[in-house]
Amino acid sequence: MGTVAQPGEYAPDEDSGQILPPAAEKTREMHFWVRAAIIAALGVAILTLLGSALLSISHAPRPHRLPLGYVGAESGRTAMAEQAGSALDLVTYGSRAQAVEGIRRLDTYGAVVTGIDSTELLKSTAASPQVAAALTAMFSTSDGTSGGPTTVSEISPLPAGDSAGGSLAILLQVVVLVGTIGSVGLGRLVPRYRANWARGELPVLFLVLYALVVGAGISTLAHAFGVGNHVHYWKLALCLALINLAVTASVSALVSLIGSAGAGVGGVLYFLLGTPISGAATALPMMPVAWRDFGQVLPPGAGATLLRRVLYFPDASLTTPLLTLGLFAGTGAVVLGAVNLVAGAQRRNSLANLP
Repeated sequence: MGTVAQPGEYAPDEDSGQILPPAAEKTREMHFWVRAAIIAALGVAILTLLGSALLSISHAPRPHRLPLGYVGAESGRTAMAEQAGSALDLVTYGSRAQAVEGIRRLDTYGAVVTGIDSTELLKSTAASPQVAAALTAMFSTSDGTSGGPTTVSEISPLPAGDSAGGSLAILLQVVVLVGTIGSVGLGRLVPRYRANWARGELPVLFLVLYALVVGAGISTLAHAFGVGNHVHYWKLALCLALINLAVTASVSALVSLIGSAGAGVGGVLYFLLGTPISGAATALPMMPVAWRDFGQVLPPGAGATLLRRVLYFPDASLTTPLLTLGLFAGTGAVVLGAVNLVAGAQRRNSLANLP
């Protein structure tokens, strides 16, 4: 049974068993409170960041410069732009066919076609059920810009296997979460693997193989539940693998540099913050512009854009999301390989000295 030090006596050190003088014990207690204050400050900072992001998105969603096509007289466009203010960003097309093409390329979330005595709203539920419902409600409460009745036409409906439109957000959450787990797992493997400049490809090879397994696994589940059956299996699997690799490689690079804290940074930045502002569940135009733009330069946002275009908009360009994801995956792999090279030259397991 341990002894309890009385006032003025030396206190035993629980780690080493040595007796500490009162001054040393007081210094140790002060260090505890300093570190506790740092942890509390970090918690408040994360709370502020996540709280402000999530509340600003969900407390009262409204459109911010929502791209909407317009076909008709210039006077009607001017009147609609003045009435909408900053809510809409009108894109003028010369014909209904051009407006439909713009929707299918995901350049706009819908279009308004005005005639002499009628107005037609072209909506795109696949682009965002939230935006499609808002546009329908907006134009059904008015007589249209031409003064006649408004008809609603669906241009890009959701497929039968994803009639609610929620599968995209679920796929993204799973692939990002599994990516974070893979990064943590690699961090545990590295200390038990003696780095070697001649075999520096092993951690990177693990991440690539892991991403392929994850992509194939999620694609198999998606097809089993009827999600994305209209998309080639390996096209969907490789897209999911690239999203996973962008997450795992970049987070693993952080882990190799700063240790286990890198996994925490990746989890907060990608999963807790990046997923809600990715546009997978909440339409990008319904978010404040700052969060929307920030979300698209992170792997979850680029991944959500890639999946939406692959699943619902085959005519849309994939260049931007592919470049973003490739940049994160490539940079992470290069950093991880470089760290392994340096550690191998120094005959160490890793620079971060992971636990």
